[in-house]
Amino acid sequence: MTCFRSGHISVAAIVIVLVASVSGCTSTSIKQVREYERTGNIAKLSEVTRSHSEDPEIRRASLESLARLNWKPTNDERLQVYSLFAPQSRCASATSLMSITSPGQFSEMDAAVVRAAGLLNVDGSWNNDAAARTMYGHLKKLNNHAVTISLCQQIVAHPELQTKILLLAIKLGLPASERDLVGVLFVYGDKMMAEDYLNCGSWELADGARTWARANGYEIATGYGSHRSGWGAF
Repeated sequence: MTCFRSGHISVAAIVIVLVASVSGCTSTSIKQVREYERTGNIAKLSEVTRSHSEDPEIRRASLESLARLNWKPTNDERLQVYSLFAPQSRCASATSLMSITSPGQFSEMDAAVVRAAGLLNVDGSWNNDAAARTMYGHLKKLNNHAVTISLCQQIVAHPELQTKILLLAIKLGLPASERDLVGVLFVYGDKMMAEDYLNCGSWELADGARTWARANGYEIATGYGSHRSGWGAF
């Protein structure tokens, strides 16, 4: 099994070693965004998202704040959230999908994703097997790309469920979703989730995790890394 190794210490796990710390953002604009979120000012956050469309950091902060406020996004706004993670080619096909999928249909998918994630424990096991099989089967029958877009939306909207939603995404194993999930790893990922990607059975997620590891100063070794979900396996 793959794990991360720190420095020159030999450990029985895949160890990703961080060589540079990431400084916190002190931008006044970011502080404004957080204040708009605190006061529930959706109109101002939407305005910031539009006016700072060329500033990725501020745009991401405002979209995250909107999502956490249980904002009911239009399909165009949903596409903006999705674009935080997805490659350009996937965003282009998502634009076409938006024309045939209503906001209401996406809202139903969002609810199903949250319910299914709530049936997972943090170790990747299900806490209610019968209910989980029903929700898992339901999500697998829906449009794969639409469900992936919903997964990305809920990862932003529910920080407390991010790990469970990512484990759910691995279990669902939706075709072509790997590129989007690698994007999520680069925005929200940590060492343990990178190990889950390395060990889940998807070569594309494993390759993305290796790239993440190099970008964050870690090495990869064979050992007892995290392996909480298998690709496409209930």
